[in-house]
Amino acid sequence: MDCPRCQTTLETQPIVERNDRIIVDKCPSCQGIWFDKNELTPLENISEPVLIEWRKIPSEYDQLTALNCPFCPEHPMMKKAEHPRDEKVIYDYCESCSGIWLDGGELEAIQKESWVSAIANLFRKLH
Repeated sequence: MDCPRCQTTLETQPIVERNDRIIVDKCPSCQGIWFDKNELTPLENISEPVLIEWRKIPSEYDQLTALNCPFCPEHPMMKKAEHPRDEKVIYDYCESCSGIWLDGGELEAIQKESWVSAIANLFRKLH
């Protein structure tokens, strides 16, 4: 399977977070990650509070570039969506296979949250 962003051959790699071990396809060039159906779910629920959140994600222009599904045989065009935990992360998903493509740095951006945001979200949940 080739990277939808830079066409480099994806490599299988385990991601181990807490009690979850998921084998994903990662691009050694651009660091993007392909998640098969439901593989991302346990990882996107992890929140790591940090003092200052430094996002290292592609530009909005790059994120909005159309990409084709690397998994489906016909390589259909994937849809775009803002991630509910971080509106700066625009991810790609395939309606056919339900796979998700995250560009390099987007998983970390989803999981990291500044202390100020974490406290604000906690107060919202309490009220």
